[in-house]
Amino acid sequence: MAEQGFSSDQLRQALGHFATGVTIITARDATGKAVGLTASSFNSVSLEPPLVLWSLGARAASLPTFLEASHYAIHVLQADQRHLAERFSSRVADRFAGLTLGDGLGSAPLLQGAAAVLECHNLRRHTEGDHVVFVGEVKRIETQAQAQPLLYHGGRFYTELPMGAALANPQASGDSAEFVDEYLGYLLGQANHAVYKDFDHDLREAGVSHIEWRVLAVLITKKPLSVTELSHAVLSKQPTVTKLVQRMVALGWLQIADDGNDQRKSVVSATRAGLKLGKTLIAHARSRETVQLGHLAAHERDLLKALLRKIKA
Repeated sequence: MAEQGFSSDQLRQALGHFATGVTIITARDATGKAVGLTASSFNSVSLEPPLVLWSLGARAASLPTFLEASHYAIHVLQADQRHLAERFSSRVADRFAGLTLGDGLGSAPLLQGAAAVLECHNLRRHTEGDHVVFVGEVKRIETQAQAQPLLYHGGRFYTELPMGAALANPQASGDSAEFVDEYLGYLLGQANHAVYKDFDHDLREAGVSHIEWRVLAVLITKKPLSVTELSHAVLSKQPTVTKLVQRMVALGWLQIADDGNDQRKSVVSATRAGLKLGKTLIAHARSRETVQLGHLAAHERDLLKALLRKIKA
């Protein structure tokens, strides 16, 4: 057998160019507990009989539930349900907390507000590679009129097609297409999305916001800073950073050496827990960057960063 000649990360990036809708698939386990997950690996198979398919990783904790359930419900999400897609793809303890659920076929939990809901009999399961492919027979459907779908492309959720997709046909956009495709602000924005698309997942799992991540990264790579210095370093206003620091102190990530005469001169540093968390996230960030910039030669990566530092200056 010939060698593949590509890595799993390269395959994932290639598949990421295929834009899909987003679904949440739900069922109940043998104890009656609601189980659900976000999936974009959904497709139609047949109209007669009405069959659909989706796949789930062989190591997924929810796999036993979906292997054994008699029915499951597939919810095609609307654009305003991105928060649900993110919740059901995270590691929160209870993904159904606070949600009003209906009772579908086989007691499958039904979420409200989806563009479409397909209640399926769990017809067949096939193990292929590192995934299990589920073929479901649609037994009941419900749809919303004029629903705007949530989209998934390149590892990110979108409420509308990315601007780059509209530029596939420049004639349709006129002169603005050339401007946007060359405008530095747009290119930097697109690059920022590309670099952060996978790291965002790491931050969500750690329960850390973007600005909290910047604070930890700065305090790990620099000496302890005053609140004023920290505000400049993380590109945020001092009142915002002051409140943020207080929150991170309460979480045990930061500590403050107060200046009794001037609060602005109080020195902020990372605690042992903050250092551990920050270093873990830095390792994730470097790993993600290596993959993201893997198609560039070493001198191209160095030049790119040097030019960005000049713009920063």
